[in-house]
Amino acid sequence: MHSSNAWTHGSVIIDSATKRPATRESFMKLAQRVFSYADQIQFAAASGDYNPMHVDPLQARRTQAGAPVVHGIHLLIWALDSLASEYPDLPPLRSLRAQFRSFVFLDEVVAVELAQKSATAARLVIGVDGATRSKVTIDIGQPAEKRPEWAARPLKPVPRSSEPLNLTLDEISGRSGCIPLQMTTDEAAASFPNAAKWLGGHQIAALAATTHLVGMICPGLHSIYSELEAAVCDGPGDENSLKFRVTDTDARFRSVELEIASAALSGVVRSFARNPPVEQPAMQWLARRVGPAEFSGATALVIGGSRGLGELAAKIIAAGGGRVVVTWQAGKVDAQRVAQEIRAAGGDCQALAYDARVPASEQLQHLESEVTHAYYFATPAIFRPQSDIFNPERLKEFLSVYVDGFWNLCQALRRRQPRLSLFYPSSVAVTERPKGMTEYTMAKAAGEILCTDMNSCFGPSHVTVSRLPRLPTDQTASITPAESADPLETMMPIIREVQSWPR
Repeated sequence: MHSSNAWTHGSVIIDSATKRPATRESFMKLAQRVFSYADQIQFAAASGDYNPMHVDPLQARRTQAGAPVVHGIHLLIWALDSLASEYPDLPPLRSLRAQFRSFVFLDEVVAVELAQKSATAARLVIGVDGATRSKVTIDIGQPAEKRPEWAARPLKPVPRSSEPLNLTLDEISGRSGCIPLQMTTDEAAASFPNAAKWLGGHQIAALAATTHLVGMICPGLHSIYSELEAAVCDGPGDENSLKFRVTDTDARFRSVELEIASAALSGVVRSFARNPPVEQPAMQWLARRVGPAEFSGATALVIGGSRGLGELAAKIIAAGGGRVVVTWQAGKVDAQRVAQEIRAAGGDCQALAYDARVPASEQLQHLESEVTHAYYFATPAIFRPQSDIFNPERLKEFLSVYVDGFWNLCQALRRRQPRLSLFYPSSVAVTERPKGMTEYTMAKAAGEILCTDMNSCFGPSHVTVSRLPRLPTDQTASITPAESADPLETMMPIIREVQSWPR
């Protein structure tokens, strides 16, 4: 632990000749921890941000993150607390800028490092396995900001709610209001004692209120907190509230910029309004695209049929008169919704729990009839930030699903029914080789090789392999528009080809 003098006169973590930041190897690690689900719930209660992306595993899997992520502001306050723990007599905070670049997931080992420091500034890096997830720039010195004039005007209070608002961009534009600070000074001192001593409980509470603003109020339900610029200010103000006003929205990037002001802080919050989860076409619409008896007599097992392309395939087959079994690994409610929609339209559908990473035979004992066709849409989370171009553990994870899991399923099904038609979805990534997808591409290429050899040895069973283009799904969803193919136009000829086997 260092003193105030150590901060002011200590070594500067920067090359004084070139003015370039030091290499990561010379960064000073301040703290390391793992954020648990219990931590999420505790911070959500203290801050008021119960956005499903943070606290609901089932709803979070349908966001760009694919799983619950740590609140960016939680990371920020923890980083400030870690800095204040190492330097307990820090000079006053003047301003800060936090950039939340990539998601931090639960149960990851997260580190905060001091990357740069001088008598008047510091830069913190929050990362996982050497990959930067967030950056924090701090200016130290006496506050110079005055509370902005617009914050002196009365603004309409926003009622408290345990559910995030679901707003369109038009509804977000021009929005303003006043929200209460949920975190008390006692809670701030108990959870972040060093930061509270340095900054004061009201500043911690004001920082926490910004995640309540973004995650619950504006943009609300479909939001991503991107950046915070805040300065310590003085002047009259309500110590128990945070005022805000939307100053800019950009439909091209779905970006939202807000000005904020409390008695302790003023500044700018930048965020994005995510697109809602991808919805597949309804059965009534698909029935007009498929012959009513086109797939009759078939029983199709759709692994991963609770959403995305699996849901679409199941609905197409059911609309064509085929019996369908949709499986779910985590999304039981989604699978039941798909099955209910199919049955409501006159189709036949069973929902079945299935995990591609465990032996298949026991899981298939609950099938109500023998399978003639199988579609394999099982997948782990595809996009995760990492520091290197290759991560052996990620490759093992992909291989366990895309190769081992598929082979295990095929063996279990062939023991029950030797005449099978199966579909293996590969990807254009095998040839296009997009950056950051090395392990995924390797696993899909290995799956293709397995399918080729199965077709040469396992007649009359047959595996249809198709390298799918980018299609709009929960996993491929992006904030900015991205070129993608039409799912129905892509999948319809594939399903007809798969259903034409065995011959």
